[in-house]
Amino acid sequence: MHKKKCPKCGRQYCELSNYCNKCGIALVKNDNRCSGNKTTQCSHKAFADDDLYCDYCGSLTAYALEAKERRGGDK
Repeated sequence: MHKKKCPKCGRQYCELSNYCNKCGIALVKNDNRCSGNKTTQCSHKAFADDDLYCDYCGSLTAYALEAKERRGGDK
């Protein structure tokens, strides 16, 4: 999953990258968003880094889903 993006062009980068290879601008960390986006409200809310679930639809947040995938699914 992409953890950073260029604030100018929107290109996505892995967490190890620090600068956009197109714009040369420092990358910013992606927001912790709803991984399901099941409702209109989901797409407008950014969660704290340690939040696990979307309070609108109950889906995992993007950071929680990524952590689950790193652990190997349901482990």
